[in-house]
Amino acid sequence: MDERLEEKAFPGTGITILRQLFLLFISACLLSGCGSSKVDLTQEIGARQILVVTTSDWSATDGVLVAHEKVGGRWRRALEPIAVQIGRAGMAWGPGLHRAKLNQPPVKIEGDGKTPAGIFPLDSIYGYEDLSAKMDYLKVDTNTFCVDDPKSKYYNQIVRGDEVDKDWDSAETMRMESDAYKYGIVVGYNTNPPVAGHGSCIFYHIGQPGGTTAGCTAMTEANILKLIQFLDKRKTPIIVQAPQAVYRSLAQIYELP
Repeated sequence: MDERLEEKAFPGTGITILRQLFLLFISACLLSGCGSSKVDLTQEIGARQILVVTTSDWSATDGVLVAHEKVGGRWRRALEPIAVQIGRAGMAWGPGLHRAKLNQPPVKIEGDGKTPAGIFPLDSIYGYEDLSAKMDYLKVDTNTFCVDDPKSKYYNQIVRGDEVDKDWDSAETMRMESDAYKYGIVVGYNTNPPVAGHGSCIFYHIGQPGGTTAGCTAMTEANILKLIQFLDKRKTPIIVQAPQAVYRSLAQIYELP
């Protein structure tokens, strides 16, 4: 697939008040040295849906996604495990809802071919045609772009070319000749505010077994449609992506499934 299928987010996508409070909590935690104290994501940001993507190690290019939903105060598996493909160079830490790891390698940068590791919100979905879903939806066409030029004021945003003044040299066309972006999920990565060079336009989109991406997470069309029907913005869905051993540590700290 096109190696420039990288990583971004919708224009004007803000975060909820609960998520802002959670980010303030994490900042205070880092300053106070709260160590490995546990954080209940349900209590802090109201997350009741989690997609967990794990790989064998930092350099692996394939993994497994498991969807969970909180029912009666406990995490329960909601779908059968889904095979996924990730960045051609594996994973690397990126800024998210987890405690900062940006001083510890590997660290994600723009164009490195790595899928961001950490905990991130799922903001919206998009597609070529009208679609019924429980998430905010954007119908995209050949005039819809996700800007990956760090010099642009629209960096890491999805914009319409006929609604903004073009100031970028590089951007993803959101409707391509292929079906890679026929349906997709927008990851709230590096969005509040976007930091130039930390990576952009991170999506879940359609891919084929044995392939890789330039930093997104890909799966078959049938499986991405299952996820789209599962996700519900009222349940504040998030994703957690990490190598298996790292995920186990994150799960202990954040009381993940």
